[in-house]
Amino acid sequence: MSASPDIQEVALHETAQQRYLSYAMSVITSRALPDVRDGLKPVQRRIMYAMFNNLRLTHQAKHRKSAAVVGEVMAKYHPHGDQSIYDAMVRQAQSFSMRYPLVHGQGNFGSLDGDSAAAMRYTEARLTEVAGELLDEIKSQTVPFRPNYDGTIFEPVVLPAQLPNLLINGATGIAVGMATNIPPHNLTEVVDALIALIDKPTLEIEDIVGDYIKGPDFPTGGVLLEDFDDVLDTYTRGSGTFTMRSEWKLEDVEGSGAKQIVITSIPYTINKASLVEKIADHVIKGKLPQLVDVRDESTDDIRIVLELKKGADHNAVMAYLFKYSPLQHRFHVNMTCLIPTDNEHICTPSKLDLKQMLQHFLDFRMEVVTKRTEYELAQLEREIHKLEGFEIIFNDLDRALELIRASNGKADAASKLMGEFDLDEVQTDAILETRLYRLAKLEIEAIREELEIKRGRADKLRALLESDSKLWTLIKRELRSIKSAYADIRRTQIDVSVNELEFSEENYIIDEEAIVIVTRGGWFKRQKSYNDIGSIRVRDNDEVRWVMPATTRGTVIFFTTHGSAYTLRVNDVPATSGHGEPVQRHFDFADGEKIVGVLTTHPQVLARYQTEVEEAQQTLDVGAQQNDDVEVDVQMLTVTELGQSVRLSAETFFEPSNKKGRAYIRLVGDDTVVNAEPCSGAEIVALATREGRGMTFMASDVSHYKGVAKGVRAVTLDKGDTVLDFTLVNDEHSGLEVETNRGSHQVIRASLSKFAPASRGNRGRWVIQRGHLIRSHRPPVEIRFVEEEEDAVEPEHQA
Repeated sequence: MSASPDIQEVALHETAQQRYLSYAMSVITSRALPDVRDGLKPVQRRIMYAMFNNLRLTHQAKHRKSAAVVGEVMAKYHPHGDQSIYDAMVRQAQSFSMRYPLVHGQGNFGSLDGDSAAAMRYTEARLTEVAGELLDEIKSQTVPFRPNYDGTIFEPVVLPAQLPNLLINGATGIAVGMATNIPPHNLTEVVDALIALIDKPTLEIEDIVGDYIKGPDFPTGGVLLEDFDDVLDTYTRGSGTFTMRSEWKLEDVEGSGAKQIVITSIPYTINKASLVEKIADHVIKGKLPQLVDVRDESTDDIRIVLELKKGADHNAVMAYLFKYSPLQHRFHVNMTCLIPTDNEHICTPSKLDLKQMLQHFLDFRMEVVTKRTEYELAQLEREIHKLEGFEIIFNDLDRALELIRASNGKADAASKLMGEFDLDEVQTDAILETRLYRLAKLEIEAIREELEIKRGRADKLRALLESDSKLWTLIKRELRSIKSAYADIRRTQIDVSVNELEFSEENYIIDEEAIVIVTRGGWFKRQKSYNDIGSIRVRDNDEVRWVMPATTRGTVIFFTTHGSAYTLRVNDVPATSGHGEPVQRHFDFADGEKIVGVLTTHPQVLARYQTEVEEAQQTLDVGAQQNDDVEVDVQMLTVTELGQSVRLSAETFFEPSNKKGRAYIRLVGDDTVVNAEPCSGAEIVALATREGRGMTFMASDVSHYKGVAKGVRAVTLDKGDTVLDFTLVNDEHSGLEVETNRGSHQVIRASLSKFAPASRGNRGRWVIQRGHLIRSHRPPVEIRFVEEEEDAVEPEHQA
């Protein structure tokens, strides 16, 4: 069957691309982005025009149901759904969303707590006086009109704004492939900048920011933290960030001697109820031990009360909240908007700097004032033309009346008047429509006086249109009038001395002692106490590997097979008597990465190793092999499968790390760390390889590094051999117990016979003649609190 002649074959990818681009441009130019001239999106402009032109809801009119406004807008201008129209109108009425609201609402129009507005059938609205400044000149043919969506009526392309609405109220919107987020500003500052730019067009952005527009002025107040250079950079690039901080004060609580923090402003766009909830959540979870309670006592003004414990540091509270709550918030600036083109009906998107925005508005004002003046002049000239007809017949009024009385109707009278006097149809029609009382002597003089006044006004308008300087003077005068009518004080504080509060994690942790428990499988938890290792709950097929005392303000360090050290505050370790949770949940472990060493920063743990060093120096007979430069600080000694070893200070890793951790050794190829133990450099290393060799050497023989290093050779390996394990010992009776593939057990001890301490880097001696080693057996590393040590059973090795 042949194809219909009306059907054409097209490439799907080309059609899809064309249709998507059409959709994207429609969203950009007709939905999401504001016009630089009036600062409005299409839906906002249509709402205001319908209220002004169709419903006559000016600031002096009675309020009318919002449903009537929405219905009028949807029926005639914006066929995109009633809820979207109502939401746009509600935002224009919210004093916490708009710096200078354009709609005055009656009823529930939402709140800072995130409450939505009441249904449109309940609320009422009318335009504000500020909105009138955007619309008043529209009947003077100042802006172009275009057909509405169904071509039945016309709507304005842009409103003849007398004030810079885009800057004073800001805008936000997301289009396709671009977005806008312009902050609101203070009207006084913006008008002053406009007047300065008229007087000096070469004014630079640096001068504008330095002398006029200091920064955004948000409806909800707050403090701007950016300095002059950062503000200047944002306004120059048309994008950047403004960091806003809430304002607060410290108050005495009457009759108790206690104090409380009162928050008096919150950052723009922040939901107050959600903010209070988040602060309360921090208090409930014990993250803010300085606070007792949080209350919202706001009415028309914001008042959030934070009740302090007696003697608590209020600066620590605010430092925490500025870091972990929306009391400090970043406003991301994107000054993208629509700018006019040669076609008055079409705009194009562009990212502008501050001066370009101001200049576009001034250019638009010049265009509007010129058209308004031309319209007024044309109206005057029509009136003058009619009055000149009266002036002509007043010179021979009797003859004119005689002709009218002798005529046979209006058409005949008009013909006779035009034949007798130098009149045209417009003038003749005006004369014939005149009432008789206006032919009295006093009325004639009044008409002549009116004619002279109108001629004088017309001459002034012509002179105005012929001089750009006079037009700019008029624009400046009108801008000053706008400033006088709507000027108000700045709400957002600029150039204030902000007290930089010092943040320390320890200020928000209750200092408590705890036991940190880590299993061989990498699960961890903290408990207040335990009876013995056997009583500690672990998962099936898992076992306790490290048990160490700690404090909630201290940290615990995890050393892994991949050469990374991860440090976590003990307060963040799950407190439970159950199985705990995987360490990997807090860090970004790689596949196959396992824990090989653990160390807490509890003073008793650190002191224990230093005590062992002193004892080892007294009891261990190592002769000349002992290093005179032995340090007594806690270090970490590690050995890799390929025999490389590093000794480094553990103090490097005491502070909490990020999720990716910090490297403590540089691994080559597929090498991995087999073990990491704390030391001071005076211990002996007992090491075994998988092929059956064992050796001991002084830990001090391993070079001490300040940074991440590849390390030195601990043992020379035969081809195919790798390090099985190592441990640190302080006497000749301790060692590393290993198991052979035949099931027998051997201990590599630092005795003066078989495995006496030798030079680092040699091959060691055979542990077995036949077979190989399959695993090592090391008891759990268990360190108890000092007060419990007398009852504790000493393990074979304390690492």
